[in-house]
Amino acid sequence: MSFYDVLNRFKDFDYDSFFKQVTGAAVQKIIAKNRLSDMDYLSLLSPAAENYLEEMAQRAHRLTVQHFGKVIFLYTPLYLANYCVNQCVYCGFRADNQLERKKLTLAEVEREAKIIASTGLKHILILTGESRRQSPVSYIRECIEVLNKYFTSISIEIYPLEEVEYAGLIAAGVDGFAMYQEVYDEEIYAELHPAGPKRDFRFRLDAPERRFRTWRSVFHRRECARSWGDLCPGLR
Repeated sequence: MSFYDVLNRFKDFDYDSFFKQVTGAAVQKIIAKNRLSDMDYLSLLSPAAENYLEEMAQRAHRLTVQHFGKVIFLYTPLYLANYCVNQCVYCGFRADNQLERKKLTLAEVEREAKIIASTGLKHILILTGESRRQSPVSYIRECIEVLNKYFTSISIEIYPLEEVEYAGLIAAGVDGFAMYQEVYDEEIYAELHPAGPKRDFRFRLDAPERRFRTWRSVFHRRECARSWGDLCPGLR
């Protein structure tokens, strides 16, 4: 089942009625659980859970230390190109915005890599705007091959790809993936993305699943919502 199906399951969900029946005692029991269901997580967004934020934070801290230890993960972002064909209303890189466009040559990528690696940082995140003409997958792969000489971990934050394209980048050395979804409300999403390939809500939403089918690796689903209502449409 796709995450899109999960979204549709909650599209007409009565959040107000659900939240009214969540009690403080129920929240405490959920915090103590080892495994949480989707309804458990939803309960932790209820007004009743507001009085238990510290308990949730402490539980989250214990789980973080348990799974990852006391570490701080540092990485460096590196923009390969800022060409973009989308018209996202909130983005300075949108296609109709008049700004200097730049695409790094492989020599420039290597020069940047040497400088960054000299600081001791070994994890890098590469980014591009969405332009398959200016920043094709073949170009991104060539950049990864250069970066492999300097970094132990390479993550990508680029436009959504087909499954076979993700497989090619993984084979080249990518072990991490990040993608902004912005909002999960399709109507608001359409307003924010009036033109360009990013307007395709479903293709972007399903990108992590295509990615996971090629390799189970580092994954960051980044939500950037204007309100809780954008994450849970019924809350608006």
